[in-house]
Amino acid sequence: MRSLLLYVLLLFGLSPFVGLNAQSASYIKEIQAFQKELNEEFLNPDKSPLTADERKVFKGHDFFAIDEAYRVEAIFEPTPDSKPFPLNTSKGTTQLYKRIGILHFDLKGKSYTLEAYLRIQRFTIPGQKTYVFLPLVDATTGESTYGAGRYLHYEGIPEGTKWIIDFNKLYNPSCAYSDKYECPMVPEQNHLPIAVEAGVKGY
Repeated sequence: MRSLLLYVLLLFGLSPFVGLNAQSASYIKEIQAFQKELNEEFLNPDKSPLTADERKVFKGHDFFAIDEAYRVEAIFEPTPDSKPFPLNTSKGTTQLYKRIGILHFDLKGKSYTLEAYLRIQRFTIPGQKTYVFLPLVDATTGESTYGAGRYLHYEGIPEGTKWIIDFNKLYNPSCAYSDKYECPMVPEQNHLPIAVEAGVKGY
C-alpha cells in the first residue's frame, strides 16, 4: 500500500517529501538564527566573556552539523518534594539549587533522563526572569566539547508535561572562555552515556 501511494504521488509529479523538506528548512533557519545570535553576543562587549583582544580575532563558534533528530519531546515529571541542595562550582564554592523535575526522553532509539533545576537565590529582583537550568555531560565532553559539560536553559518554566529538549542549542558555560567566571558543575544525574553531537563544540 505504501509503495502504491508513493507511485501515485510520483505519477502526478508530487514529492512525498515536500512537507518534510519545508519543515526541515524552517528548523535549520531557526538553529542558524540561534547560532548567529550566540556569535553576536560574543562580539558584544557588554555580554561577551571574551577579552577585547579575543573579540578582535573571534570568528564564531564551531558547531556540530544541525540535526533535527536531536530535537526531542520529553515528558516532564515534577518533583515538588525535592529539597534544595548545594551544587559545586568551578571556583570550589557552592550555589543552592533545587530539582524541579525529571525529563524522560528517547534519543536515537534509547531512553534517557535529565534533571531540571532552579537556582535558589537569597535575593531576587522583582520581575526578573526565571531560568530553568538543564546542564549535561556526554561522551563528547572533554573530547570535541568543553571538558566540564554544556548547558541548556528555558526562560520560564514550560507549561504542561511535554517539554522540548533541543540539543542543537547546547552552549558552553562562560568558564569555557575565562576562569574568572563561577559556573555550576553538572550533577552526576545529568551525565549521559552517549555522544550528543549537537550544539556548540569546544572553544
